[in-house]
Amino acid sequence: MIRRALISVSNKEGVVELAKALKGFQYEIVSTGGTAETLKEAGIEILSVSDYTGFPEMMEGRLKTLHPRIHGAILGSREKSSHVDDAKTYGIKWIDLVVVNLYPFEDIAKLSRPEWNQLVENIDIGGPAMIRAAAKNHRHVTVVVSPKNYKALIQRIKKNPESPFDLEYRWEMAARAFRHCAIYDSMIASTMSQFKIDENFDLQRESFPRYHFVHGRLLHELRYGENPHQKAAVYRLSRPKEDMPISKSLQGKELSFNNYLDADSAWTLLRELPPKSAVIIKHNSPCGVGIGSNALESFQRALSSDPESAFGGIVAISDHVGADLASVLQEHFFEIVCAHSFGVEAREILQKKKNLRIILIPKSEVNDEDFQNFKNSSIDLRKLHGAYLVQETDEFSSFHDFIFGLDSQCVTKRTPTEEELRALRLAWVVSKNVKSNAIVIANETQSLGIAGGEVNRKFATFSAVDRARSKSSEIQVCASDGFFPFKDSIEILANAGVTAIVQPGGSIRDEEVIEACNQHKIAMIFTKMRHFKH
Repeated sequence: MIRRALISVSNKEGVVELAKALKGFQYEIVSTGGTAETLKEAGIEILSVSDYTGFPEMMEGRLKTLHPRIHGAILGSREKSSHVDDAKTYGIKWIDLVVVNLYPFEDIAKLSRPEWNQLVENIDIGGPAMIRAAAKNHRHVTVVVSPKNYKALIQRIKKNPESPFDLEYRWEMAARAFRHCAIYDSMIASTMSQFKIDENFDLQRESFPRYHFVHGRLLHELRYGENPHQKAAVYRLSRPKEDMPISKSLQGKELSFNNYLDADSAWTLLRELPPKSAVIIKHNSPCGVGIGSNALESFQRALSSDPESAFGGIVAISDHVGADLASVLQEHFFEIVCAHSFGVEAREILQKKKNLRIILIPKSEVNDEDFQNFKNSSIDLRKLHGAYLVQETDEFSSFHDFIFGLDSQCVTKRTPTEEELRALRLAWVVSKNVKSNAIVIANETQSLGIAGGEVNRKFATFSAVDRARSKSSEIQVCASDGFFPFKDSIEILANAGVTAIVQPGGSIRDEEVIEACNQHKIAMIFTKMRHFKH
C-alpha cells in the first residue's frame, strides 16, 4: 500500500487542514510553489517537486510539474509489469492522490477591462495536465479538484484507513475532474474568442464570442416534460452571477417541467413590479396582476382580473404570506404559491392541500447596480434543431424608475393624467411578459384584460377588451408590445372606454393611428422600444 499525495492548489481554502489530516495517516506529501510554502509555514513536512524530480522550478513557475517523474507517477499502471519496470528504472514513485485546482482565469475574465498579461498568466498548463492524468488513471489514482470535497475525503480515510477510495468513488471524482477541466478550457476559449487584440496588446470586448459554451449541472429528473410522454430534467447553468430563483417546493408534489417554466415566468414579471405585488400565471403567461398596500389586497386584485383563467394557475407574491392570505388561497385551486416567506400558521393552513407546492423566491426589488450586474450577465437561450439562439435578456429597470424610456414621447393632443401614467406603466410592464401579439388593459392597481399569442393585433385587442368588459373601473388604459398596424384596434379600444395607450410606434400608418386617438380624445405614448416575446 502506497500513501503519497501531490498537492498543488491555487485556492488555498482548507488545504492546511487536509494536509494535516493526510500526515496523520502517514501520507507523504509532494507539493509545489506557493502551496509548498503555505504548508511549510503551517509546520507540515513536505517533499518539494524540485527535490523529487531533481529538476528546479523555472521560468517564473511556468515549468515545475511537467516532468516524467510527476506524470509517470500519476499515469503508470501498477498492474502492468512494463510500467512497474520503467518506474524502477527511472526512480518514479507512485502517487495515489492528486489534489489540484487551477489558476483563477474566470475571475480575471469577468473584469470589465482585463489586461492581456493578466489573462495569459492565469492560463494554467501544469494543473490541467495533472488533473487529466489522474482522472484517466482513476483505476489507481484519486483526484480532487475542489475544497468542497476535502471534508468527505478525510472522513473516508478515517473510516477505512487501509482502503479509503473504492473504484466507484474514484470514477465519480474523475468525472468531476474532467468536467472541471472542460469548463475551465471552455472559459478560456470563449474569453479569448470574445476579445480583439491590437499591436499594443490592448483587448477590446465584442458583444458575442465567436464560440459559445453552455455547461449545466443536473439538479434532478422531472416527473415528465411538457406532456406526460416526454422525459425531462432540470439543469443549473454553471455561469458566474447566474441566479436560479426557483427552488424545490417546500410541500406538495414534485415540480414538473411546466411548473418550472410557469414559476420562473411569475418571478420574472414580479421582479419588475413594486413590493407586495401579486401575479397569477397560467400556461406560461400572466392572467392576473395586482398591486395593493398589502399581499392580501394585491392577490385579491390579481384574482379578480380573471378568476376563471386563474383556476389551476401559479400565484407569486413579492411579500410574506400570513394566515389571512393563506386562508383565502386555500379556498381556490392553484398548482403553486411562490412568496418571499410563509408564516407558521400559513404553512399549517396550506398543508391541508397536499398537492399544493410552496416555493420560496428571493426578493424581487433590485437597486440600479444589482440590476445592471444582472443585465450584463444574463442571457436568453432558445433551442433550434441542430443549433441554438443567444440573446441578451429583455430587461429594463425597476417599476418605480421606469418612465417608458428616454426616447418616449406623447404623440397625441391630449397628454396622460398622472393616474393614467401609473396605469400605463403597469400595463406596459405586464405586456412585456405576455406572448406576442400582446394587448393589456389595466388601471392603476390591476390588469383588467390580458391577451397574447394571437396571430394579429386586432384579434388580441378583441380578446383583451372582451376580458375587461366585466370589470368596472374609472380608468382603463391599454399597452401593446408592438405597434398598431391599423387604426381598427384604436376604434375597438375607444368603444371599450380606454382613455390612454402606450405602444412602441413605428408603423407606416402611425399618423392614421394618432389621428384616430385624437378623434376619440385618447392620450397615446410612443416608447420607441418594442417588447416582443415569442
